[in-house]
Amino acid sequence: MLGRYLLKTAALPPAINILIILAALLLLRSKPKLRNTLILLSTLSLAFLATPFAAQLLARQLEIYPALDVEKIDTGSYQAIVILGAGRHRQAPEYGGADVPKAMGLERLRYGMWLQRKTGLPIMVAGGQWGADTTPESDFMASIVEREFMGVVTWRESSSRTTWENANFAKVIADKNNLRRVLLVTQAWHMPRAMYSFEQAGFSVTAAPTGFRSDDQEGMEVADYLPQANALYISTLMLHEMLGLLWYRLIPQ
Repeated sequence: MLGRYLLKTAALPPAINILIILAALLLLRSKPKLRNTLILLSTLSLAFLATPFAAQLLARQLEIYPALDVEKIDTGSYQAIVILGAGRHRQAPEYGGADVPKAMGLERLRYGMWLQRKTGLPIMVAGGQWGADTTPESDFMASIVEREFMGVVTWRESSSRTTWENANFAKVIADKNNLRRVLLVTQAWHMPRAMYSFEQAGFSVTAAPTGFRSDDQEGMEVADYLPQANALYISTLMLHEMLGLLWYRLIPQ
């Protein structure tokens, strides 16, 4: 897993831009034009990806599933709401050393609980154990649902470490409980990969996206075309998701 993490890091900005610049400086001394071109392209691409405009542009390529119109959903056609895990902050000092959900995970849980109140459907949470986690992500999510949202989690998928595994391990639980059609909750930009995974696993699934990153471009200002650290983070997140979706489609899991 460490090797995979390092490979992903090296393939994404800003690491890929820095590596190209370093390679150009160290390896292309005899080819100044090529060296200068690589340095210029790497610098300009990094600056572009750091603009809110680029972050919005990339997010719109992924956020192809619109927000769910709950009022038009025939809830009798579904058997469950599936919420995908998104990690945790371990031993948060402001919570007395307790683990707390990351922002994306909290968005998913909150939206999933809102959907449950609207539809009355039972919830399945999905996520296994990572690194120093003392409990699987699904157990952690269930504790948040029950303790902070006063809700109930009916099923826990506790073995997965990837979106692909989320879908396939959840299908085992679904088959045992006659769950055929589900509402799937995850970030809007993560939804294409999640939908692909769950459909490949054999689910009949309807997207219930949350945490949209793309907005209407009509309101953009001059500052949206200037490099900003948060915009680079979002652009990198979107590129990571695009690479992940491409990986799933090209490489057998």
